Amino acid sequence: MDHNTPVDPITAEIGELQKPLKGRRPLSWFLFSAILGLALVLPVLAILLAPAAPAASSASTASSASSAPAYSTPLALDAVWNPGPVANAHQAWANDCQVCHSSPFSRVKDADCQACHKTTPGHVDPTKTKVSALEEVRCATCHRDHQGAFGLALQNKHFEGQNCAACHADIKKTMPETQTLNVRDFGKEHPEFRIQVLGAATGPTAAAGTDRLRRVRQASGTAITEATTLKFPHDVHLASKGVRSPEGLVKMSCDGCHKPNSDRSSFQPVAMKEHCQSCHALKFEPALTNREVPHGSVDEVLSTLREFYSYVSLNRVQLDGSKLSVAQRFVALPGKDERLPSFVNGAGDARARAAASATDLFERTSCVVCHTVNRLEVAGKVGTPGADLPQWEIAPVAGQHAWMPKARFEHSAHEASKCTDCHSAPDSKKASDVLMPAIAVCRDCHMGAEKVANKVASDCGTCHGFHMAPHEVKAQAPASTAAPSAASPAALATQRQTAQLAAKP
Repeated sequence: MDHNTPVDPITAEIGELQKPLKGRRPLSWFLFSAILGLALVLPVLAILLAPAAPAASSASTASSASSAPAYSTPLALDAVWNPGPVANAHQAWANDCQVCHSSPFSRVKDADCQACHKTTPGHVDPTKTKVSALEEVRCATCHRDHQGAFGLALQNKHFEGQNCAACHADIKKTMPETQTLNVRDFGKEHPEFRIQVLGAATGPTAAAGTDRLRRVRQASGTAITEATTLKFPHDVHLASKGVRSPEGLVKMSCDGCHKPNSDRSSFQPVAMKEHCQSCHALKFEPALTNREVPHGSVDEVLSTLREFYSYVSLNRVQLDGSKLSVAQRFVALPGKDERLPSFVNGAGDARARAAASATDLFERTSCVVCHTVNRLEVAGKVGTPGADLPQWEIAPVAGQHAWMPKARFEHSAHEASKCTDCHSAPDSKKASDVLMPAIAVCRDCHMGAEKVANKVASDCGTCHGFHMAPHEVKAQAPASTAAPSAASPAALATQRQTAQLAAKP
């Protein structure tokens, strides 16, 4: 190239730009140092030198300690590292990064999460099985904070179904001993539900034994039953024509007995006093008094009868039919025309009358209507007024338990539906019937992750959670129909006073 040839303007400009810029390197070092100091050195010093939150006093509660105000760094220098606001549940530590980030320049460790969430269970019981696919799963794999005030709540409520299906589509490969079947999508591939039942369950996959809660998988056309000592026909109580009561014919509905709990996710236990006694009164001498025996232990019932008829006999209380109210003259058995008998003027002494009244209560008119009652050839409890009367045993009624312990269901989200849309209670004749709906009933409204017209898209997180408590294997302590077997002296004294007042003409 001829050096005397004039250079065109563009080539000359490029040449000038390629020449070393005077002072460029010092400027680069200056900018690097400024950024390093503002974004790293000063925030680190501010965090290290920031005053610690005051320790809670011994009188302070855990809740007050957790709600203590967080201490921000001077000039909020650490804000440059904050990717976004933390969730509401973590707001108390929003300005104290070290609570979760215990090690600088490293991701949040599971131990940091578990320092507060000590009782959060894992996905499987590590003492029984080890799943290699879960070894790399961290808390932050699913729970990512700094996503806004409600970010964690939304993540916890729903998560991607495909993440679950990665293992559960071929679950036997991951965990050969599991009883869980393959699941890919609720609408396309999901097995029938497994229902947890107590005692001698029947069904295609029922296990042996009667002392454990266990899960039985539903099968088309095969009913599941649960061992129970309670007698309760839903069809009688939900009859369209109504059921006889002291107030006449009453049409009952499910919500007459099944009251929602405080958060409307489930229901309160059914109680005799609140839900049954208005019709199933425990009156024992309607010709003389409106008094009822307690819905308690056999000893309490027998002691009440023994003291009552003893008082009536000793004080020679006479039956005066002219002073009886209509309610006292005509007290009928629930749903029947048969009247309750009177024993106050019966044959024999006070013991004989109390024994006859007790026999009627336990074996014909009251206890046996709802409970399994057995007569015992044993002596009564020593020291109780009813010790010399015949003795009975009422089979205990099992307490409530979860029907689907591995699933989540909120009744409050289904208030637009009728109870009978899912539960076939009007056709149930026995308390042993398990009235849980089959999967086909749920699919009337719910489909899987794929959007379908007139269906609710439902991923795995709609009904299931990753953290699963250990499976409940033992039956709960039975909810006895009785209080303690022997009445206390104070209770017996109260019964005597009540008997005296009730027996007065």
